[in-house]
Amino acid sequence: MARIRFSRLRVITMLFFFGLAAIGLAFKTGIGTLCDLGYGAISAICPLGALETALAGRTFPARTLVSLAVVVVIVAALGRFFCAWICPAPILRGWILRTEQVVVVNGQGSEDAVNHLGGNFKNQGIDDVVASLKSHQRLNRKLSLDSRHFILGGALLSSAIFGFPVFCLVCPVGLILATFIGTWRLFQFNEPSWMLLVFPVIFIIEIVVCRKWCRKICPLGALLSILSGLNRSFRPRVNHSLCRSVSQKMDCAYCKNVCDENINLHNSEQSRPIAECTKCRECADVCPAGAISFPLFSKKRE
Repeated sequence: MARIRFSRLRVITMLFFFGLAAIGLAFKTGIGTLCDLGYGAISAICPLGALETALAGRTFPARTLVSLAVVVVIVAALGRFFCAWICPAPILRGWILRTEQVVVVNGQGSEDAVNHLGGNFKNQGIDDVVASLKSHQRLNRKLSLDSRHFILGGALLSSAIFGFPVFCLVCPVGLILATFIGTWRLFQFNEPSWMLLVFPVIFIIEIVVCRKWCRKICPLGALLSILSGLNRSFRPRVNHSLCRSVSQKMDCAYCKNVCDENINLHNSEQSRPIAECTKCRECADVCPAGAISFPLFSKKRE
């Protein structure tokens, strides 16, 4: 039976949420946009935008606190799923920058795919592999500070100083929504705007020129990574009986090299924390042995 390609489901999910936002904007249904999606006082508001707005206005209204609580609950349940399943930046960057495809036929990787991903399949001692897997618990550290977190601090501080949400001006999601609004007004009211030129250019610069935007720059991703320390569900799990690194003593690098977040499921010393996982399931898609799954709750010892 053919395996589900979750990359396609991610595209469908992203289009679904953008469709909701488009319907809300076009027909004024009151469900909001991706930056503030919901109804009435209960909504999944962008946590970074909410904090920036609160700091800029030096006030924390009840609606903002309720919406932030909703976001915390969602991230605790699903982790950084927003970054892979709703934010357009990773998906569009993959379309624009992807020049080579990993070929998997009937669960077996082609030789070209193996070479591309760095899987030379050199025999190594099983003791070395097991020792590496035993250190997997280091993946569970909740936070590892990087450049994104300093940019997050700068975005919040600048919002408080200048009195407006600074990062919202260059947020990829906001740029896409602003472009949609500008396009809608162009066709409905015949109102051309400079935003139809400037915003798409800024977005392309972010995903093409700044290729490590999501991993090194995005303050929203930094904030979600802090909150996702609460998440314990849908974490990637390796079935050792199927994994080539263990069962066949192979130096397989499929899952490691396909992960945009630099999470190495076989070597925690070379990996970012598991809290950075966006649940994109690319590792499960590319694994030739089908050894990676995302169970609702992982066993305590993996």
